[in-house]
Amino acid sequence: MGRTPILDNWTLEAVQIMARSGCSLSQAATEMGVAVTADEINKVLKRSSFQRLLWQERHRYFSELGSDPNWKKDTAIGKLLDLARKLEEEGEHDKASEVLFKIAKMSGWVGPESTVNVFGELSDADLKAIREKVAPQPSKVVN
Repeated sequence: MGRTPILDNWTLEAVQIMARSGCSLSQAATEMGVAVTADEINKVLKRSSFQRLLWQERHRYFSELGSDPNWKKDTAIGKLLDLARKLEEEGEHDKASEVLFKIAKMSGWVGPESTVNVFGELSDADLKAIREKVAPQPSKVVN
């Protein structure tokens, strides 16, 4: 009774499916059409080499997502809007409104992001010079 090789084709493909979809190993195996017993799945899941492989694949996937040149603030806002819509359809109105509030903050409609600093990047010395220029000058007394 030998161990099933950890790096066989179905396991490698299952790890990719798991990392991208968040499903379990048994769901990935079913999706691939691989007949595996619950005992075999439990043995594979307990292996540190499998866990390391899954961890690496997840990080590879997240890195791929994060480095996508199309990933922008608008993309995140669009994704959040879609999730808020789904929450609302499920009757989770309070959660949907929280998501919408977060979108409003990201868009600069609410909170400190909406505050405009008219002084920009002025240093203390710059501000002192401006104060001296606009400070009222003592009036000269003419006799």
